[in-house]
Amino acid sequence: MVPSGKVFRIPVKTASSAKTPAPESAPELATDATPDIAEPVPAPVEPSTRVEEPVRDVVREAQTGDIDWQAVALHLQADAQAYRQRQALRDAQRLAEERERLLLPFLEVVDNLELTLEAAKQAGTATDDHLYQALTVTYGGMRNLLAREGVSVIEAVGAPFDPALHEAVALIPGTADQQVESLVIEELRRGYCQGERVLRPARVIVAQSAA
Repeated sequence: MVPSGKVFRIPVKTASSAKTPAPESAPELATDATPDIAEPVPAPVEPSTRVEEPVRDVVREAQTGDIDWQAVALHLQADAQAYRQRQALRDAQRLAEERERLLLPFLEVVDNLELTLEAAKQAGTATDDHLYQALTVTYGGMRNLLAREGVSVIEAVGAPFDPALHEAVALIPGTADQQVESLVIEELRRGYCQGERVLRPARVIVAQSAA
């Protein structure tokens, strides 16, 4: 029996008063794993221009610190001189070819004048013919023009045959007293040269000795 005037409190467990267990911590991730990083792609290397061997030698010596700059200067000076000489030869060759191209048509005009004058002589009309006289003056002017350009006639008749100067169109047996193996005995068309350069070989008939 409970005495009057006193109140006894009886603790009652409720759902809210129950101790909630602490949530388990999430498992830690491994930190020593490194992320995948793409390897850098090297930039394409442009093909280098070809370096001359003397230049490579100079670069190699400069890198090693053992270089004779006086020798380098002399080498470059010699290269420059050789280049100027080659360029001068090319220019001279080009000029000679251009002059030859311009002079060849004049040679044909001279050929025609010579044939015309020779035909007039054989016809007996050369003495009093004014046209013949005019052609003679023209022919002389053409020959003077060629001479001013350094053009000269190639000697043919009576000279030994030279394939660099003569163009043989016929071969005939030579005489017993012929001194050379191949002798030019007749010229069918004049040949011309300009200095050492043959503009046109002489067209000839050659006699060959029997020996």
